[in-house]
Amino acid sequence: MSQDYQEIPPDQDPQYQDQQQGGMPQAPSYEEILAAKSISFEDIKAHLTGPVISVCLHIVGLALLMTFVVAAPEPRQEIAVEIKELEVKDIEKLPDPPPEEKIEQPDTTIEVEGPATNATAQSVDIGSTTTDVSVGFSDAPDVPMSNVLAIAPSNSPLVLPGVMAGRSKGGRVAALRKFGGSSSTERSVSKGLNWLRDHQNADGSWGDNAGHATAMTALATLAFLAHGETPSSQEYGTCVLKAIRKLIEYGNGANKDGMIAQSGNGYAHAMVAYALAESFALTKIPMIEEAMNKTIGRIVTGQGSLGSYNYNYNNAPNKEADGGPRSDLSVAGWNYQALKAAFAAGCTVKGLETAIETGKTVGLKKTHYSANGGFSYSGSAKGGAGASPTMTAVGTLCLQLFGEGKSKQAMDGLKWIETSQSGKYMKCNWQEPAGWSLYLWYYQTQALFQGYNGNGGNWDAWNKEFQRAVMKEQESDGHWSSPMEKYGKDKAGHGETSGLFKGIDLYVYSTSLCCLMLEVYYRYLPTFKVTVGVEGPAEGGAAAKAEAKDELKIE
Repeated sequence: MSQDYQEIPPDQDPQYQDQQQGGMPQAPSYEEILAAKSISFEDIKAHLTGPVISVCLHIVGLALLMTFVVAAPEPRQEIAVEIKELEVKDIEKLPDPPPEEKIEQPDTTIEVEGPATNATAQSVDIGSTTTDVSVGFSDAPDVPMSNVLAIAPSNSPLVLPGVMAGRSKGGRVAALRKFGGSSSTERSVSKGLNWLRDHQNADGSWGDNAGHATAMTALATLAFLAHGETPSSQEYGTCVLKAIRKLIEYGNGANKDGMIAQSGNGYAHAMVAYALAESFALTKIPMIEEAMNKTIGRIVTGQGSLGSYNYNYNNAPNKEADGGPRSDLSVAGWNYQALKAAFAAGCTVKGLETAIETGKTVGLKKTHYSANGGFSYSGSAKGGAGASPTMTAVGTLCLQLFGEGKSKQAMDGLKWIETSQSGKYMKCNWQEPAGWSLYLWYYQTQALFQGYNGNGGNWDAWNKEFQRAVMKEQESDGHWSSPMEKYGKDKAGHGETSGLFKGIDLYVYSTSLCCLMLEVYYRYLPTFKVTVGVEGPAEGGAAAKAEAKDELKIE
């Protein structure tokens, strides 16, 4: 093995020395041969150390290489992008900037003109259950619509009919400034509307008494609509939506005779029709139109031959009316206003215009007009029996709404209000109330506003009088009670007291009427510009039949 091949220097090799000395070399002994052939542990260690180390190094190297092996990435979806090079043109100089646009401030002045007649104007530029009882509104109908017959309102829900143009936010500001309102009156209205919103029933109605709920719901809804509130309004939208849905339910739930349930001898039917008509005028929602047409249709067919209306549209001959149908101006006032609102909204019910014309020329100018210059509660073909302050305000206002504000009868009515009993009725005295004071003042406020076009004369005097009194009597939470309830002695009798209006109903009634009074400045503009010669619709109201808008629904 290693010893066999180990090279020994000559001077150390004994055999070489023997040869040099001339002697022959001696053969190795047996022991020497065995020793030369033996394998020691050191020999094995010397020969295996290198290979073992090499193998270990290869294993370590392979292990390190495995750490760099990773799964192939999933193929990514590539998006082809086409890049086009834009042509660049040389420009000698930068173009001049466009001229600065001149911004003109809108004119917030509301033009005041004399009222137009129907024939010459067609379009506008600008929970307990009770029996069915009468609400007793011998002094309490709703608000006026000034000369609506003389206009053709737009079908767009974004454009208000002419006389309702003051209900927009900008319109309210301008009208308040023009006609004598103020930020104080608006704060009072807002407090009242907030109270009504917070006391609305879950089903959208108002009031505790089932016999009054229809009338209370219509009145409260009218107060919101007068302020320009619709289902899309930010603050009151949900409240108005629920109210309109309830009104539609009332309208569609009419009996076989066309009367809605719990109508209060017919008062509430007309009031609901009125609120539905205004709702449709402001929104153009088809579902409202259907209910409006049903209720207005009953008003058209329920008019008596004397141009007026009776309880429950009963037109049987009556001794009181010399054999004609009984005529009740308190009931008629609500029906007249509903007819006018429907016409302004574009209602196409057959006979609508005829009913308006008959109400104007027969019912108001003859049946209820009294020889002493006012208007009477009842009437006959011979005329009114005698004037009363409340009915004179009702009759005067309704003529104004029908475009007859300059007629002899309307002017006589206005004078009667101002001068009767030495001007007694020009005082808004809560401490000395009559049975239906709010009802009277509600109509009277409208009649004086319309009669003076919102400016000057006795309107200015009455405006200061009623405005001060109404705002002073508002409760801290926003609601109103009635003068008779607060200061009167007989609270159990007939009139605006808890003796008639149970539960919260009196507050809903009073708050709605007071809000409507303070909304007089913009609810119905007293005058407006009209364009003569525009062809009107072949049939129906002032506006053409509304275009159905599927996106507008009451659900």
